[in-house]
Amino acid sequence: MDPEEADLFYVPFFSSLSLVANPIRSATVNVSPNRTVYNDEQTQEALMEWLEEQVYWKRNNGWDHVFICQDPNALYKIIDRVKNGVLLVSDFGRLGANQASLVKDVILPYSHRINSYKGKIGLENRKSLLFFMGNRYRKEGGKIRDMLFQVLENEQEVIIKHGAQSRESRRMASQGMHTSKFCLHPAGDTPSACRLFDAIVSLCVPVIVSDYIELPFEDVIDYRKIAIFLDTYTAVKPGSLVKLLRKVTPERILEFQKELKKVKRYFEYEEANGTVKEIWRQVSLKLPRIKLMSNRDKRIVLRDLTQPDCSCLCSNQSGVHTTL
Repeated sequence: MDPEEADLFYVPFFSSLSLVANPIRSATVNVSPNRTVYNDEQTQEALMEWLEEQVYWKRNNGWDHVFICQDPNALYKIIDRVKNGVLLVSDFGRLGANQASLVKDVILPYSHRINSYKGKIGLENRKSLLFFMGNRYRKEGGKIRDMLFQVLENEQEVIIKHGAQSRESRRMASQGMHTSKFCLHPAGDTPSACRLFDAIVSLCVPVIVSDYIELPFEDVIDYRKIAIFLDTYTAVKPGSLVKLLRKVTPERILEFQKELKKVKRYFEYEEANGTVKEIWRQVSLKLPRIKLMSNRDKRIVLRDLTQPDCSCLCSNQSGVHTTL
């Protein structure tokens, strides 16, 4: 293939894996002098040095390069130097408005960690009203979790458990999601988490309490047909959430399940017509903007701006309180 004819350049740097596998920061952690430390920050800097030597990076100032940044902290050291590119992210929780946006980037689903539900649509085996299993105490926006535990832990037909990731917890979560009508998705340290996609492939109707969440593939998926959205204020009122869910008719739950089954393939990374294919379709939709911005970059003169200009577009901050 001729790179001169390429519309996009995929940068095969596994930023999330590098970050998770090499979490030691030499400046903050005491390490034995005899121990070799592989520092992720050094790897990020090495990546940047390599990119800046590439003809095709310099040609369009990085606008036509694609990066996977699914971990919330991925590429944190060099994010301001790669932000022109198309970032494949799970949400914008730790990214600034001048670093990422729905206009230039693509929201990815997390890979689900529990087995997909193979049974039929129906309520016969779904005896629990609402299920949640995960860490009760989180930072930042995730403080909502402790509040939800307080208002839900004594409710009838509600299973809400504190637990960290393990093989046994995944088994219990799989059983819980496959036997519940609704699955709670509160914000954690960031707005999104794999739990939401576990619920989708379990045909367990997600109840999303995460005011700043962004969702993947919204041009082809109407999430109002597969999930219930509650704002934080409504969700933490004692009795409010459960009362709302008990009003949902069996017929409406079956409609949710049918729609979940229709869109489930979008969240299956291993399916030929699944997640990966849709990600690249989404990336291809960015091409007109990439050409616009790269051409614009080449003619713009140095300007003194007190505020970001029109090329910096953050996500929509308007919203609704509750949908059903």
